[in-house]
Amino acid sequence: MANLQNDTGMVKTRITEKIAYGMGDVACNVVFALTSGLVVYFYTNVMGISAGLVGIIMLISRIFDGISDVAIGAIMDRVNSKHGKARAWILWMSIPYGVSAVLLFCVPANATQTIQAIYIFITYNLCTTVVYTALNIPYGAMVPMMTRDGQDRAVINLFRMSMSPIGNMIVTACTLPFINRLGGDQKAWITVTAIYSVVAFCFLLWCFFGCRERIHTKAAKEAETMPLSVRLMAILRNKYFLILLVSTAFLALYQTINGVCSTYYAQYILGNNELMGVMQIAENIPQVVVIIILAPFIKKFGKRNLVLSGSILVVLGQSMLIFAPDNFNVVLASAVIRGIGKAPLFGCVFTMLADIIEYGHWKTHVRVQALLFSAVTVGQKFGGGLASSIVGGLMEKSGFTGAEVEIASAVAMIKNLYIYGTIISWVAIALLMAMYQLDKKYNKIIDDLDQREKGEDN
Repeated sequence: MANLQNDTGMVKTRITEKIAYGMGDVACNVVFALTSGLVVYFYTNVMGISAGLVGIIMLISRIFDGISDVAIGAIMDRVNSKHGKARAWILWMSIPYGVSAVLLFCVPANATQTIQAIYIFITYNLCTTVVYTALNIPYGAMVPMMTRDGQDRAVINLFRMSMSPIGNMIVTACTLPFINRLGGDQKAWITVTAIYSVVAFCFLLWCFFGCRERIHTKAAKEAETMPLSVRLMAILRNKYFLILLVSTAFLALYQTINGVCSTYYAQYILGNNELMGVMQIAENIPQVVVIIILAPFIKKFGKRNLVLSGSILVVLGQSMLIFAPDNFNVVLASAVIRGIGKAPLFGCVFTMLADIIEYGHWKTHVRVQALLFSAVTVGQKFGGGLASSIVGGLMEKSGFTGAEVEIASAVAMIKNLYIYGTIISWVAIALLMAMYQLDKKYNKIIDDLDQREKGEDN
């Protein structure tokens, strides 16, 4: 089937390919939703493991996870296969992805806490540090290899980010009710995760067979043979990469606090842990709707302006909880506003990253693709690990026990983390976006790169 082209001759992807690509993130979000919040609840409230110990394990694991991001990016830049540079990893990791997710919940129930901690550390790192990284980094880096058309890239990523919350919503909304109906014990958690893993495997195959890599520039091939130090230096000279790196760290702070604390907030402030699913649906459905309609607004207002405005809206919506933290209607209204406000960042972040690749190539004459995608996730991993450690430590200090009824100091800590952690995260993102000015330069950068490549071919 012939490829579509825009009026500049750039190849554009078909809608079926965009849907197939989005299915990859639906699958990825199964494990992300489990590891960013629910697995912590499982460790503390089902297995009875100390929240402080879990926080330390998460922090150490995220350090390894950040290192593995760079390692996978460096390996991917040098590996080529008959299935492509990025696309092949989706096939290779599809089965390990599901198996490693199930292993997270197979903690030996009658072992000592030391043995349990060792098991958690090994399986958590197998799942997130190794398998998820080896799947998600190549998946994210595939877009610049599918098309070079800026608007088409934006639409591809809008498909991705409008579809990705589906996996998250299914997991966060259905997991606890499903598990509670199955008895609420460890076996129920394993059974539900196994079902999710099979579904995720099917979606990953859909993504693999439905997508194609087309863009293979001379500069990208040259970068494959460059020393890692040269490629890392090119990344560090990219100021917009640094802005996005720190932004994703604060995004991870928000995601971790929201993922970990929302279940506790539902149980101890609102009185029912199953309300967490309703809260997540109230946040994610508006996010999906806004992402779906985002394309014309990106074209008119630019990615940076939309993300900045959305960040301010999140802060305003979250601030409502300061005045009525235990009013469920206010909690839902705040969630809806958060979903609307965070949609521009979720809808634009990977397109912004693709733009940053072009900027870095233009500025440094070194085209770093997979390594740059992996490097920006380091901020997200470190931010998430630090947040998990802080949350675990503060909850431990507050006297949190994981009991059916918590002491007042623990409830107050959960409330403050959930409300103010989000506000701090999105204020920081808004300040960083105020410094991001790449949208104004992008068209000129692409024109310069095209002229430079034509000159090299002559």
